[in-house]
Amino acid sequence: QEEARFVVGEIERLVDAGKTKLGDCAVMFRTNAQSRALEEAFIRYGTPYKLVAGTRFYERREVKDLIAYLRFIQNPADSVSLLRIINVPARGIGQKSLDYIKSLAREKGVSEYDAIKLVSTGEGEGSPTLRRSLGAFVTLAEELIAASKEKALLGLFDALTARTAYRDYLKGETGDEERWENVVELRGVAEAYRDYPPREGLADFLEGVALVSDVDSLEESPEKVTLITLHQAKGLEFPAVFIVGLEEGLLPHIRSFDDPGQMEEERRLFYVGITRAKTYLYIIRAFRRAAFGTRGTSNASRFLGDLPSYLVQGANKPGASPDQAVYEWNRPVQTPAPPPPTVQFSEGDKVRHGVFGEGTIVSLKPSNGDFEAVVAFKGAVKKLMLSFARLEKVA
Repeated sequence: QEEARFVVGEIERLVDAGKTKLGDCAVMFRTNAQSRALEEAFIRYGTPYKLVAGTRFYERREVKDLIAYLRFIQNPADSVSLLRIINVPARGIGQKSLDYIKSLAREKGVSEYDAIKLVSTGEGEGSPTLRRSLGAFVTLAEELIAASKEKALLGLFDALTARTAYRDYLKGETGDEERWENVVELRGVAEAYRDYPPREGLADFLEGVALVSDVDSLEESPEKVTLITLHQAKGLEFPAVFIVGLEEGLLPHIRSFDDPGQMEEERRLFYVGITRAKTYLYIIRAFRRAAFGTRGTSNASRFLGDLPSYLVQGANKPGASPDQAVYEWNRPVQTPAPPPPTVQFSEGDKVRHGVFGEGTIVSLKPSNGDFEAVVAFKGAVKKLMLSFARLEKVA
């Protein structure tokens, strides 16, 4: 998250200084799962972006599946989520059976889930096979709903993926390993709520997902930062390039460790990335990162040691202590997280945003050393962090 906030802050600094434009900036990464933190940062701070030749993180099928499960667990009357997960994994419940369940729910004046419970216990129509399938789903659902009342969000997430055998469900599909990396990335989001009480963490998590999934208004801006994988960056050039995740296991990827040919391909990808930059090149690593289901100190990429020291501003040599390395790599940029805004806003203020236009501040509250403003713009309500949103008061 700090890596993503740094990237957004530095891009905003370059743009504000007149050194580049949003459309001239590109952020490059090795794996699709890395886009999640970046997308969230751009959305939270109202900075327009586009994801090249890819699906936004929260629109990826496996992510939508698990979020739908969590939404259903929070609210079993959520029919949209229920109908998404009823056959995930496959349970052989066909469209004709689903249409009957909807009809029965309307007839009885109950939710689709209550109708499923009725059919599973023998009320209404349905073959023995359908009743068994629905009964198995009800058993699963009740177990997970009960778990949500006892477990913090991370424990619930693990119970969900284990009880549905979701990793096995993905196996055999095209890109199954990459899909599982997205699941692990989503688990990392859930881990941020590990200290929340049961149910409260689930509710706050789903609220946060709803916030960062709403990107419609960002599409209106003609100037957008490009988010792109290193594989997709071949043949392109940008005045300002940010390459993130320069750590062992990401770049080079963990799957290349035992294959010299693959390791050279990883080195070539890094070369592709650095040669995409025309004026500004930022090479960034996180000291700590949750990746591949683990948390802990990350090791700097071996490729950093290949860079000629005379070409790099502020880099420390491999072998320096972690504290020194982090300090030295960050020092020349001088762009920590932006300070709390000095302009005073109040609820009811009329404001103008560079992308969303004019609106009214509906609510304002402190948030992690910043202020979160809920602003009602024409046709949309947005949550924005004041230190990045660059709101202007309208007289």
